[in-house]
Amino acid sequence: MRKGQIIITSIFVMVAVGIISALAVSLVSGQNIASTRNYYGLQALNIAEGGMRYLVATTLAADSDFSDNPALGPIALGSGSFSVAYASQTMRNCVVQVTGTANGVSRTIQAEFKKGGLPFGFDYALCALDPSATLYITNSAAVYGDFYYNGAVVMTNSAKLQNGTMYSDSLTLQNSATCASWESIIDPLEPITFDTTYYENLLNETDHGAGSALNLSSGTMNLSGGTYYYTSINVSNTARINGPGTIVATTGNFNLSNTARLGDNITVIVKGTATFSNNSRVGANFHIIADGSISINNGQAIPSEALLYSNGDVVFNNSSTFAGVILAPSGSVTSLNSTTFNGLLYANSINMTNSTRLNGSVVVNQVGTFANSTVVTYDPSKLPSTIPFGFENGGESSAGFTITDWKEVY
Repeated sequence: MRKGQIIITSIFVMVAVGIISALAVSLVSGQNIASTRNYYGLQALNIAEGGMRYLVATTLAADSDFSDNPALGPIALGSGSFSVAYASQTMRNCVVQVTGTANGVSRTIQAEFKKGGLPFGFDYALCALDPSATLYITNSAAVYGDFYYNGAVVMTNSAKLQNGTMYSDSLTLQNSATCASWESIIDPLEPITFDTTYYENLLNETDHGAGSALNLSSGTMNLSGGTYYYTSINVSNTARINGPGTIVATTGNFNLSNTARLGDNITVIVKGTATFSNNSRVGANFHIIADGSISINNGQAIPSEALLYSNGDVVFNNSSTFAGVILAPSGSVTSLNSTTFNGLLYANSINMTNSTRLNGSVVVNQVGTFANSTVVTYDPSKLPSTIPFGFENGGESSAGFTITDWKEVY
C-alpha cells in the first residue's frame, strides 16, 4: 500500500514539474516574442517619424495649398516603410497621419500643420464676415473663385459664380443666374484682427508744426530721403516731386492733379483728405496714409506695391487702376465706372458697380452694391509678398509654418 502511494506521489510530482517547465518555457517564449515586437515597434515608430520629417522637407514646408495633397506610400525607409494619410485638409491646415511598418509591426504618429500668412478670409475672392442684410448680386456681375458671405445671398439676372464655391447662410438663384457650387456656413469664420498702431503712429507726424502750405505747379522738388512738413499740399500741372522721402500735410489736404508727377518711393501723410485726379501719376512703392478720405479719379493709375490707408472712405472713379494694398478698416471702398483693382483690399464695406474688375482678394464686414458687369476674381498671385502691417500679429495671420499636436496615435 505504501509502495503504491509513493508511485502515485512520484507521478504527481513529475506531472507538476512538467507543467511548471512548460509554463516556464511558454513565459520565456512569450517574453521573447513581446520583446521582439517591442523592438520592431520602436523601429516602426522611428520610421514613422522619419516619414513625417521627409514629408515636411519634401512637400509641406514649401506647399501653399494643403487641400489637394494625396495620400502616399508605402515608401521604403531603412528596414521598413511608411505611408501617409490625411485626417483633414484645407488650404492652409492639415492633420497628417504617418504609419511606419517594420517586420509586420506598425506604429502611427499624427501632427497638425498650419501655414501662416494673411488671415483666412483672404483665401476667398470676396469674404464678408459680418453683413447686416441680404446680398443681391445682380445683372452680369460675376465671381471666379470661392465667395464667403455670412448671411443670405440672392443672385439675379445673369449673375454667376464659377471655379469656386459660394459659402453663405442661404442662396437663391433667380432668372438665369448660376452658381457652380454652394455650401451652407456651419462654423463661421472668426473676425479678423487688424492692428492700426503702425498707421496711427505715422499719422502722429501731422502733430509736427508746419509754417506754410505747399503749392507746386511747375518745376521739380527733390525729397532726397528727407521728411517735409506743410499745412497742406497741392501739386499740379507740370510739377514733379522726386523720391525717396516723405511729405506731410499737417492740418489740411493733399491734392495731385492734371499732369503732376510723384516719383518712386514716396510716402504721403495727410491729416485731411487726399485727391488724385485727371492724368496725374505716382511712382512705384507709393504709400499714402490719410486720416480723412481718399479719392482717385479720371484715369489715375497707381502701380504695384502701392499702399493706401484711410481712416475714412476710399473712392475710385472713371477708369482708374490700382495695384497693391487698400486698407480702410473703418470706412467703405467704392468703385465706379471701369475701375480695376489688383491686390488686397480690407475695409468695413465695399460697393462695386459698372465694369469694376477686382483681381486678388477682398475682406470686408459688409457688401453694399455688387452689380452690373462687376467681376471679382480670386488671384493669390496679386496678393502682397510681404504681410501688411496690422495683420502680422493677428493670431491666425502670424507668418511662418507651425506644427502642433505631434503625437503617437493608438
